[in-house]
Amino acid sequence: MNQSQAEAFLFREVRLLDRRQFRDWRRLLTDDAIYWVPSGDPDGDPQVHCSIVYATPSMVDDRLERAESPFYWVGDPPIRSVHAVSNVLLEGADNDSVQIVCNQVIYLYRENDQRRDQALEILPAQCEYRLQRHGDRWCIAYKKVALLNSDGLVPLLPPII
Repeated sequence: MNQSQAEAFLFREVRLLDRRQFRDWRRLLTDDAIYWVPSGDPDGDPQVHCSIVYATPSMVDDRLERAESPFYWVGDPPIRSVHAVSNVLLEGADNDSVQIVCNQVIYLYRENDQRRDQALEILPAQCEYRLQRHGDRWCIAYKKVALLNSDGLVPLLPPII
């Protein structure tokens, strides 16, 4: 994978999230993937410290099932997002895996749920990915979204950010 392929992968990934195509996003995960949104220290051990999300693929499936339920009141109205990806850097690559870091700014909007002084929730994040090749496609084996403000008040989030 080269730089432009890495960027294209990330752009397609966040487009799925922005279109709320969470099941299609889920299919990007390897069977043993980890999806992590740390709380507080982004370098802390998720097995010891609290996380906003720390999920295996089956746990992601559970999150999505709850989000698709008619009893998921927090998702009504749905939280919409726009991800801006920048500073994409390949930190290591071979034929079957690649490490990518990038910055993301995630804009969240909920219709009829905005304060006049803050029209959007803005979440800057530093992200880390480990992608693995599976046949002719790349899959996410690890994704960490380290929100800049994760040690403070975090707004309501969509099922996957």
